[in-house]
Amino acid sequence: MKRSKIRVAIMAFFITFFAVGCSNSSSNSSSNNSSDKYITYMSQGKDAASSQKYEAAEEKFEDAHDVKATSESKAYADQAGAMKDAQEEIREYEFKDALGELDKAANKTNGYSVMTKQATKLYKTINKVQDHITHDINPLYKQAKLSYRDGNYQATVESCDQILDLSYINGKYYKKVKKNVKHLRKVANAKLNGEDVNDDIDTENLDANDDDEATTSHKSTSSKSNSSNNSNTNTSSNSSQNNSNTANTQNNSAASKQSSHTTTSNSNANNSSNTNSSSNSNSGMMIDGQTVTGRVIAQTRNQLSSLGVDTSSWSDQKVVNFMRSAANNGHTTIDSYTKQDVENFQ
Repeated sequence: MKRSKIRVAIMAFFITFFAVGCSNSSSNSSSNNSSDKYITYMSQGKDAASSQKYEAAEEKFEDAHDVKATSESKAYADQAGAMKDAQEEIREYEFKDALGELDKAANKTNGYSVMTKQATKLYKTINKVQDHITHDINPLYKQAKLSYRDGNYQATVESCDQILDLSYINGKYYKKVKKNVKHLRKVANAKLNGEDVNDDIDTENLDANDDDEATTSHKSTSSKSNSSNNSNTNTSSNSSQNNSNTANTQNNSAASKQSSHTTTSNSNANNSSNTNSSSNSNSGMMIDGQTVTGRVIAQTRNQLSSLGVDTSSWSDQKVVNFMRSAANNGHTTIDSYTKQDVENFQ
């Protein structure tokens, strides 16, 4: 009887030992499997980030975080998300918003070093683009728009040409700017030549990088098509009155020619006036034969502000006049301007 009990106890011990061993083995296997998945997902995310495929990278880092939540996987996922948003905003030419996302990515705590470097480099590029648009392009674009509004189409064309002559304007980040400027120039030049064009220029929108001008080719084609259809309809309905219409047409044609001659003469006179006005306007914004750019005007305002001078009420022309006055005093560089120059000017 005692031997039977001993056997039962020994069997129970071995069964328990075996069960515990299997449980530990299963737990270790599960843990190892999770660790392997985490490493795989993180590696895939890094590969995608290195290839600048930030949406895929964000997904892989999030998968890794779901398997094993770590500060590293969370930081990497957030950083990839910021880079993904920056990419989208750059594609939409929303550079200010893109700079915000790039700044977050570049300064992400515990971020992936590769993405940190990518964000820092791209931030410098986009910041330079935004600086060019703000200080070089927009002042000229504003001048072009205001000239167009005032009917000075020659000045509009010249301001647009200055933008299109910029060394960096053909870069990929300036495509929207270039499209808007070329469209404005095309319409202004057509008006300058007395051509009949659809006037779709928004003179209230002075940012060259905004959604602004739509091409007029489709509108012109549609207008011509409607005109042609109306002409055909009228011809069909009035076929019984051809003789009478022919006489009227001849009379109208003679009147039209006379009107056209008068209009052309007036247009040429206006164009001549506009050209002279443009010449006077452009010379007012020049010093020693060089046009003063918006960037230089902004830098001059900053210098004067550092001297305690408030130029918020000054027009750009007044700033240029001050620069010309300072140059007469021997101060030809922005950092050489003094309060005495301001006093002499005022």
